[in-house]
Amino acid sequence: MSATSRKREEFLSGESRYRGPNRVIFLVFALVAVVGIAWFVLATRNDAEVPRRWEGGNYNVGRTFNYKNQVISMTDIENKTENGKILIPLDKVVESKIIYTETKYELNGVPKALTAMVTPVGRLIVSLAMCEPCRSQRFHINENILVCDTCGTRWLLNDLRGLSGGCPEYPPEELPYEVKDGTIYVPEDIVRDWKPRI
Repeated sequence: MSATSRKREEFLSGESRYRGPNRVIFLVFALVAVVGIAWFVLATRNDAEVPRRWEGGNYNVGRTFNYKNQVISMTDIENKTENGKILIPLDKVVESKIIYTETKYELNGVPKALTAMVTPVGRLIVSLAMCEPCRSQRFHINENILVCDTCGTRWLLNDLRGLSGGCPEYPPEELPYEVKDGTIYVPEDIVRDWKPRI
């Protein structure tokens, strides 16, 4: 009998055939691996929304703004306090597009500041002037985007939705306000008690 015939006979009889791991065992291991990877992905993804402590205002200044091809830096202005409110002149905000104003309150020895800005659709936003990840108090508008001067984190100006940077989930925190007779009124106690979210 030739070597080829002998090998053929061994193969057909199944005597020397490799009998690898059972298919059922292989499928169980594959299923465990898939479930483990899926659990890891779900457990580690960061889809937790940053809690909103206050509802920002919806005052509209009555016109739209075109910030295309513009970079607008903050304008420093003064504010007043009266009857538990911080008063900011609306016309200064509309004229400057984005302002910075310090309050008498401090956080770790640094004055708490407010910023107010007008979005392209004319909505007035009042918030703490702080990029919480890097603690910068300075921002600028670059076209329709709010940009932190220190870390470069960027938010869409209309709704402060994060676009890119160190921690886009933490835009300057919007505060409630009222507008009466050309003045923005911000509750003083909220600013006094405000602490960063991170």
